Amino acid sequence: MKAIVKTGPNQGAVQKETPTPTPGPREVLIEVKAAAICGTDVHYYFWNSAAENFSKKFGLTFPFTLGHEVCGTIIELGSEVTTLKVGQKISVETHIPCGECYHCKTGEAHNCQNMKIYGTSYNGCFSDYALVPESVAFPLPDSISFEEGSLFEPAGVAMRAIEESRIEAGDTVVIFGSGAIGLLAMMIAKAVGAGKIIAVDIDDYKLSLAKKYADVTINSLEEDHVSIILEHTKVRRGADVIIEMSGSPLVYKTMFDCLRLEGRVVTVGHPAGEVSINITQNVNTKGASIKGLFGRRLWSTWHSLLSLVENGRINLLDVVTHTFPFEEFEQAFEQTKKAGKILFVRDEHKA
Repeated sequence: MKAIVKTGPNQGAVQKETPTPTPGPREVLIEVKAAAICGTDVHYYFWNSAAENFSKKFGLTFPFTLGHEVCGTIIELGSEVTTLKVGQKISVETHIPCGECYHCKTGEAHNCQNMKIYGTSYNGCFSDYALVPESVAFPLPDSISFEEGSLFEPAGVAMRAIEESRIEAGDTVVIFGSGAIGLLAMMIAKAVGAGKIIAVDIDDYKLSLAKKYADVTINSLEEDHVSIILEHTKVRRGADVIIEMSGSPLVYKTMFDCLRLEGRVVTVGHPAGEVSINITQNVNTKGASIKGLFGRRLWSTWHSLLSLVENGRINLLDVVTHTFPFEEFEQAFEQTKKAGKILFVRDEHKA
């Protein structure tokens, strides 16, 4: 089979022939039908400081197959698999829990102490066929397309951000970062009753995509975003909820100035370095609640997302701007510099 493989700590990747894997006792083999490029894949492909940080944290070794946002059909079962069957359509949870640590035993398996990461410390899905641990396979109904299914993992990040932000009807929500997950968060925030959504970014192309969901869009390089946000929140004097999805350390310099007293902050983006926060001024005396998150809750976030998609409350494919065959992976990664979500799809499954 062909796979897109990262061979070392340098820019680029190669597509090469590799043996089709055989599932272990608790693994399944899927035929990959659609897969999406994540920001993490971009970091690995161009090999930047964020890639180096992830490499150190999760014990990355070369070579490995890129990709973790995927949907496919099960074609072979491991000898001890009991919850899945051949022919099922599945999406895949990226965080592979051990099932034995304190967090796995107490409902926090998404942040397992011994976690492996699909497409990092476990071979990924940018290939014709891919292995998937039974424990992280999420079966999907026939009503969900393969393209939609490949977006459940990133949309799950957005879903969890909205869950953790505890949005109430009428809340003003500010989202820093209008990449694909930011757009998905705007979409979901609107679906659950946000009163006003304000998108902040420094890229006009991304902001043009955000206009579909946000009531206000702000280019913080060209406009005073703090003043504009405060103008739109005169009564409460700041946003009820701020969701940080840009990963830029610069956002933290002004983010709390946009938050109302007793407001909530959810941080999703991963800054490459340290950030400075004035705890007394921005957190304590403001009464701010801050929640950092890493991944989706297993499996409540997935089921909540599935309900929204199945019932037509959100359309995940709205954030897709480009599709490519796997053979054009180099063009696809270059396109990430100006795109929403990019999918790799088999010819017979193009949306």
